[in-house]
Amino acid sequence: MHAEGWKILLDLLLMLVGALAAGLVCERIGISSILGYLAAGVALGPSALKLIASSGEIALIAEIGVALLLFALGLEFSFRRLMKLGAGVIIGGALSVVLLLGAGTGVLMAFGVGWREAVAFGAAISLSSTALVIRILRQNREVDSRHGRTSVGVLLVQDVMVVPLVILVGVLGNPGQSLGGQLAETAVGGLVLAVGLTVAAVFVAPRVLNEKILAKNRELPILVAVTAGLGAAWAAHEVGLSPALGAFLAGMLLADAPYSEQMRSDVLPLRTLLVTIFFVSVGLQADLGWMAQNLGLVAATASVLIVGKVALMFVSLKLFQRGAVHVMASSLALAQVGEFAFVLGEQGRSSGILSEDFFQLLVASSLVTLFIAPFMVTSSHRLARGLSKRLFPLRWLAKSEIAAGPAKVREAHVIIVGFGEAGQLAAASLRDAGAKLLVIDLNPALLRMAEEAGDSVMQGDATQSTILEEAGIHSCRMVVVALPAFAESLAIVQLCKSLAPTTPVAARSRYHLMTAELDQGGADIVVDEELLVGRELGACALATLPAKKPQKAS
Repeated sequence: MHAEGWKILLDLLLMLVGALAAGLVCERIGISSILGYLAAGVALGPSALKLIASSGEIALIAEIGVALLLFALGLEFSFRRLMKLGAGVIIGGALSVVLLLGAGTGVLMAFGVGWREAVAFGAAISLSSTALVIRILRQNREVDSRHGRTSVGVLLVQDVMVVPLVILVGVLGNPGQSLGGQLAETAVGGLVLAVGLTVAAVFVAPRVLNEKILAKNRELPILVAVTAGLGAAWAAHEVGLSPALGAFLAGMLLADAPYSEQMRSDVLPLRTLLVTIFFVSVGLQADLGWMAQNLGLVAATASVLIVGKVALMFVSLKLFQRGAVHVMASSLALAQVGEFAFVLGEQGRSSGILSEDFFQLLVASSLVTLFIAPFMVTSSHRLARGLSKRLFPLRWLAKSEIAAGPAKVREAHVIIVGFGEAGQLAAASLRDAGAKLLVIDLNPALLRMAEEAGDSVMQGDATQSTILEEAGIHSCRMVVVALPAFAESLAIVQLCKSLAPTTPVAARSRYHLMTAELDQGGADIVVDEELLVGRELGACALATLPAKKPQKAS
């Protein structure tokens, strides 16, 4: 390997070691490890320890990480899921981005900043951090709370809004061409990309990718996911668009595929690795010397961003939702500047829209909001109650909360893992008792049977935590593991108990020797097939045993 290649490898190793060490420290003191990744980048970068110079190769790896992040987000986006959010969340989320973009642009232009630079800065600060907020909500078991559902819905809408924002900054970055010409060129490139990806996803993929083969071979869905994400990113780059935009479109087109949940789960480890590198690379770009010289400006900008985002987010959501406290809680949870600010900022700097000073101001103030965000997300509901009491008349606040009504409680469901003969019989009994079922299996034929019976289905491998979390492990009534394979059953039982310790788990044991291990693994109920068969055999034998013939007297 060339010497430069070994230098890049060393840089990556230092980034990962630093991220691991700082992440462990952050988790130990109870804050998000993402802050540790950012801090590791700042410490390792050219403005502190000078162990890593922010090289183009590292930036490329980070950009690939963002592309895979957007690909995974695209897999979560489908028109069916978007419609489930409700018009209030969709319109409110989109309006919040528009208001923040407009407010940021207007404030900067009032201070004499050029309109192109002001728009690029406004676009960068208009989004919140999907990676950080959802992770903290999951850790705190608040994803299904009222403000948690609203926050996740707004984040999903914002992820969709990344697409026009990336296009907008790209158009601004070519001042030598007329705005109409830039838009036309971008539209043509986007149309070519969309048509190509649609043809590949709708017509080519279903004929090439056999569901049964994908279900049997666990390596193929991973290859499909990585190939689709990276291939779409490359195609977008070739037509002059953002690679992240191409990856997002590819994920969105595959969102309704039956194996999309498994693809999202399979790409998670690679995405996690690359996104970690991305956050460290963001820290590498921070200039501590510049921050120290402009500390007052950074603090003031971060404060204005947090207050402004809370206010405009509240207005956007309150227009379409009843209740003030949960809207305020959602606004507080979304008050930080998101990770895509760095993507848009780097795009603006590289194209000459943002000056180095403005880029450093964006990075520094965004880092401050991200460092504060875990505390605001964790305490959002408590802070919202206190803040609402101080900001609004108590009579109006009481009427607002009464009008909102009690929080809707989702109907708890039972998760059945494995829909073979045993799973089908268990499902029939639960269905007869009125239970709502969600079936997880890798076999598409079995899932179609469950759908025909009226059950919700998910194609995926339940030995992976993301599949169980997507299935609602934290809010379900019970998990029934009906798989015949002992190793998989034990792994799923242990994973269920680690994710949701209070959720009952019933497991199938094919052989008596396995029963004790499943019980020790955390299963609340273990059905021993050999014991049941033995008892049934004995009962049937007794029922059909001929009467004992009387002995003749000698």
